[in-house]
Amino acid sequence: MSTERLAKFVVETSYGDLPSEGVRNAKQGITDCIGCALLGCKERESEIITGYAKERGGIPDAGIIGGGFKVPDSDAAWVNGTIAHALDYDDVSTSFLGHPSVALVPAVLALGEKYHLSGRDMLLAYITGFEVGTRVGESTAQQYILGWHGTSTVGSIAAAAASAKLLNLDVDETRMALGIVASLAGGLKENFGTMTKPLHAGNAARNGVIAATLAKRGFTAVLDILEAPQGYGKVFTGGQDCDFAPATKDLGEKFNIVSGLEIKPYPSCRGTHAAIDGTLYLRRENKFELSEIAEIECHGSDTLLTAVIYNRPKTGLEAKFSIEFCIALALLENEVTMRYFTDEKVRDPKIQEIISKIKFVPDPEAILLTPVEVVIKLKDGRVLSHETTVMKGEPENPMNQEELYTKYKDCASAILSPQNAEKSW
Repeated sequence: MSTERLAKFVVETSYGDLPSEGVRNAKQGITDCIGCALLGCKERESEIITGYAKERGGIPDAGIIGGGFKVPDSDAAWVNGTIAHALDYDDVSTSFLGHPSVALVPAVLALGEKYHLSGRDMLLAYITGFEVGTRVGESTAQQYILGWHGTSTVGSIAAAAASAKLLNLDVDETRMALGIVASLAGGLKENFGTMTKPLHAGNAARNGVIAATLAKRGFTAVLDILEAPQGYGKVFTGGQDCDFAPATKDLGEKFNIVSGLEIKPYPSCRGTHAAIDGTLYLRRENKFELSEIAEIECHGSDTLLTAVIYNRPKTGLEAKFSIEFCIALALLENEVTMRYFTDEKVRDPKIQEIISKIKFVPDPEAILLTPVEVVIKLKDGRVLSHETTVMKGEPENPMNQEELYTKYKDCASAILSPQNAEKSW
């Protein structure tokens, strides 16, 4: 009974069971997520959802980041999750099939604030939720290929597990929470490049809070929802028989948080990062003018194209999901930072000229995000190429402490003074 095993893990795991490296990574993920939220709270989608929540009002359980007011716990999780994912700058996990912290942190903060819980309690809940999410994601990876956005579908499961931990649910109540949230989960990748993508993260956080709260009050659901004949695994993978056993056999012994959390160095879809790394390398290591470029090829898995869906983006949001734009930006500016993802930059004739020379070439040997090879063919016959197998931000090539601090400070300074941004780190 995979659902039962996961529920027992949630209930029985204590802070003392957590590996120190996992706690460190969790702190980094939480801090990075809050930084992204501080930067994202001024985006248009954030202003819309924050304004809506303020109009709705309700019991002041927990605060809205950058809002200056409080709302019911589930609304706080919903809004803060959306805000934190607004810029697509937050962390990722391949096993999670998306972005873990934007689903987990808002749920944990909302319940933590409402019930005055300790930092240790919230760290423990975050890590148990992360573990449940990555185990479920590993067992249902096919769902991402079919068009489901794991940040929302897997994130809802993870947020329910984290919320169950904070609310001290027993095993059967936790199973109920997972059963409830499975019927709340959703989120389509077709909405990438629109305001609805960050809403997926908010939905996941809210779903988790609601499901655990209802379960604590006695609300019922199927107890074995993950492996049930018409349950989560079967439905979200398009009828596939999911084997959860391998993903749950080492629960409590091996923690995915130790090696499975990736802090993003660029504010764009993770599917663009290997191409960005390769392009920046070629720009740095070779001398050539942009006018010398005849053609550019990007070789990678065709699975990438299910996420980076805009080969000719029209807006700054769409550009975050465009390998072509990100390659062009890296070539033109020698960096890929937040200030360039604007509608105006997308329309820049220099960007458009480079984009017109880029062709994506499917590599049948590539799996998911890597390897990705960028090939630049120059008019004088030179061919420059670089293959990226490990992206910046992966556990094998992590951002260092200074890079993490700089990213957080740059994000937090959007609404905090430099002094307060530094203190909050």
